[in-house]
Amino acid sequence: MTMPPPSLMVRKFLMGGEPWKPDPNFDYNAFRKELYFFYGTLMDPSTLAEVLDLKEPPVLRPAKIIGYKCMLWGPYPALIDAPGEVVHGVVYEVQSPKEKRCLQQYETDHYREARCLIQLEDGTKKTGRTFKWDEDFSLLREGSFDLKDWLQGKKE
Repeated sequence: MTMPPPSLMVRKFLMGGEPWKPDPNFDYNAFRKELYFFYGTLMDPSTLAEVLDLKEPPVLRPAKIIGYKCMLWGPYPALIDAPGEVVHGVVYEVQSPKEKRCLQQYETDHYREARCLIQLEDGTKKTGRTFKWDEDFSLLREGSFDLKDWLQGKKE
């Protein structure tokens, strides 16, 4: 029985050549601007500006993520997986490694960064990041977060 000739790709490999090597002059871990989805206290531009040490409140865009829901940890929302559920919030494009570190510090060890698919108000979908609950679920209770109520309590 005769074998068919090797594919074009196999023939290219058989011809030799140098295998791919990483470029030592390229930083593969370089920072890239990235969208972050916020669903709690960071939906407030002045709070986000304070956390990120910005001179002016940032521009935030309405958005939502699907497949999650919010529960409450005390007065704060905690994002958990929930197929089919929708969480409304805002997005911000993180501009620097410093901003990313500031967000991680603000969110504490109770939350962890996670990838998510963000749907913008115009229907465009983009990959981004958010902070999900990373502690014992028994610490959470049913309820919803209201930014206006939280801001009012902050003033008092």
